[in-house]
Formats: sequence, structure tokens, C-alpha cells
Amino acid sequence: MNGMLHGLKDIHMVIANSRKLGGAAEAESITLSSGEIYINPVFTNVDLSQGKYVSFSFIAENGENITAHVDQIGVMKGLRHKLICQLENKSVREMMTEESLRYLKKLCEVNEGFVTNSFKKEALRLVRDVSVDELEKRHVNLPFAIDSNVVSITKRKFA
Repeated sequence: MNGMLHGLKDIHMVIANSRKLGGAAEAESITLSSGEIYINPVFTNVDLSQGKYVSFSFIAENGENITAHVDQIGVMKGLRHKLICQLENKSVREMMTEESLRYLKKLCEVNEGFVTNSFKKEALRLVRDVSVDELEKRHVNLPFAIDSNVVSITKRKFA
């Protein structure tokens, strides 16, 4: 997906399909009706009751986990789906990177000696999500070579 989100429905979709999509839903800022402003919140949950959105949870930049009723939303700016390596919220980026690399290591252990297409696809999705640089920095080795046609998203130019 990797792009603009348009509200709670899209946030819920990103959270519900996080294993397939990777990444997370992050906003530039959220202002609650109480006047509190949170910069770079990463959304972790959206609760539904009888088909209506009731509450939402996010992690603020300082690592604080916040849950609020949907009526408390004042303004959400810059809501986007981003890969883990693209998140501005450093505490969540670090937490999600650790979780993903832990999962990747377990995946490699379970599939040791067998590089199937489904394993390779899942592993490459995780690598794309956390970045090749992060893999190298944390000395994580894969049982197969990563193709040299991997493009760094931060260096990509748009016309």
C-alpha cells in the first residue's frame, strides 16, 4: 500500500493486514479534542463495536501508549502507511525492527537448509520492511543472497 491513508477504516486495514503489507500507519501529528498534540503517532489498534469505530490506540514519540475514544480526535495530519524503516517515530521504529528481526531469525531457523519460494518471499518482505542497511548493521544473515536489484527507497527520485 505505502501511501496516503484516509481515516480510521484505512488505519484498521493496515493493522489487520500488517503481516502481508508490512509497516504501520503513522501520522505527522494528531490533536485530541482536549488540545493535546502528539507528533508522529503510530497507530496500533482500532476497535469496532457493532460496525462502528469506538476507540483507537497509538504510540507517541516518547513510547507512551495512548488509547482514546474516536470522539476525542480533533485533527489528524499527514496520515500515511509507511515501511518500518520509514517511520519517523524512533521508539516504534526500534520496537518494530526488533520484532521483525526476531521473527526473521526464527523463520530462518525453522527453514534451515530449505529455501522455498514462500520462505524467500516472506523473508524478503521483512527485509524490505526493515531495510538491508538494518540487517547489515545488526549482523543478520540470510540463507540466500539478496538480489542486487534492491532499490533503496530513500534515494529514489520521483518525476
